[in-house]
Amino acid sequence: MKLLKRKEKVMSTITIVLLLIYVVGFGGGSIFLICKSMGSGNASTTIEGKDGFGSRMGFILSTIGMSVGVGAMWRFPMMCAQWGGGAFVLAFVIICVVCVLPAGWAELGYGRHFGKGAIDAGNEAVGLPGRILGWIMSLDQICLWAYYPAIMALVVAYIFKTFKGLDYASSGNAEQVFTTTNGNRPLMYGILVCLLLLVAFIGAKGIANGIEKLCKVLLPALAIILIVLVVRVCMIPGIAAGIEFYIKPDWSMLANPKMWASAAGMALFAVGLGPGCLLTYSRYVDKKQDIAMDFITVNVVQLFICLLSGLVIVPAIVTFGMSDQMIEMGKGVMFVALPQVFATIAGGPFFMILFFIALLFAGISSSINQLEVGLTGLMDEHGLHFSRKKATIVGFVIAALIAIPCTWNDAFFKVFDNVIGNIGYCVCALFLACICAWAIGAKKVREEWYGNTTTLAFIKHGRWIDILYKYLFVLVMAYFTITAIISLFQ
Repeated sequence: MKLLKRKEKVMSTITIVLLLIYVVGFGGGSIFLICKSMGSGNASTTIEGKDGFGSRMGFILSTIGMSVGVGAMWRFPMMCAQWGGGAFVLAFVIICVVCVLPAGWAELGYGRHFGKGAIDAGNEAVGLPGRILGWIMSLDQICLWAYYPAIMALVVAYIFKTFKGLDYASSGNAEQVFTTTNGNRPLMYGILVCLLLLVAFIGAKGIANGIEKLCKVLLPALAIILIVLVVRVCMIPGIAAGIEFYIKPDWSMLANPKMWASAAGMALFAVGLGPGCLLTYSRYVDKKQDIAMDFITVNVVQLFICLLSGLVIVPAIVTFGMSDQMIEMGKGVMFVALPQVFATIAGGPFFMILFFIALLFAGISSSINQLEVGLTGLMDEHGLHFSRKKATIVGFVIAALIAIPCTWNDAFFKVFDNVIGNIGYCVCALFLACICAWAIGAKKVREEWYGNTTTLAFIKHGRWIDILYKYLFVLVMAYFTITAIISLFQ
């Protein structure tokens, strides 16, 4: 997609209005909802009372940590640049609000109701079809855990390179640094395995002692770093043109079904909807906890983090006149374009290190959830019924093997990302919706599984939510799934 060359020196009214809506609405909403959750009660009941979240805030932060990962900070800006900037952002926001909310409520209710992993919950819900879906969910997340660290390995390498004071600004040097770094496959794979071991160690410690404690530290640090970076990027001379591209939609792009399919896959990816991520965490939640309100908090915060990450990367790339080829480099866009941007502003190396540290934090917190979904499949009674320790070891070995082609072949990585991150999420979300909305009943799920504890009247009496989930979401996901599969052969 060719970047539009903006001649305006001042942002248009549409851009300013949308920017205010995004920043004030989702930023202010995030602060309000987090503060409201901090004053709420605990969630302490777990499976057989053995493990679980120590508080409602711990559950929310851990779920946000699962959502806000490399996907939000690397994948979202990359896809935004490829699909028309503001048009993709608008489509992403619409899908997150209209489709993701009712589906997320249902998945959380599904997980809490059965209190089991994806495979056992599916078996109890509808038998064999549910078990098959549970296996797909578990395998999808193990595969995701395998290729996710391929990006994180580059992040670690760039943190050390920046500390060494490499010159990224010279013509062609940024591309050469990326090519050399990415081309050192043994080093990248070695870092990847170390990251897998780190995540496996944290995951083996369980929910309260591993995942919750880490996310309580990483998430606030991530938010602070991103806000600092946004402020600095917005001080770049001429940044208005880049913000214009990022915020103002190219209305013609909204007629492109492939763009909507990509936005749908990204929306599901960003919040962990579909392949058992929300289901896995909600199994540890107290029956009295208001999970409907909790998911609104998670969805609003992840939207805000995605928008902040895009605001750090996309406008700066456009402002500095990066070529269309660079925008379409896939995983290399961030590692080639951003160093050149930060190298030309005051304090650039410091801010770039901050960004990569934030990205590493996000990747670790998200990888923990991917491992947890995979582990539940291996631990479930109708799965392999392993202990947590044995499941962690087996999951690590599988991921380390899958990571080999992801590390050594960039073309494979790109296809694998599409299959796991777009198609896999859409397929899982579609079939889980068929189970919840049709086999079990959207009304029953809403009234008995998640709406019975909510303080929101529009959920308690919201038959329209059933219609959104049962008809709109299922039809939209079916269309996006077919579109994403067809795109593999084009």
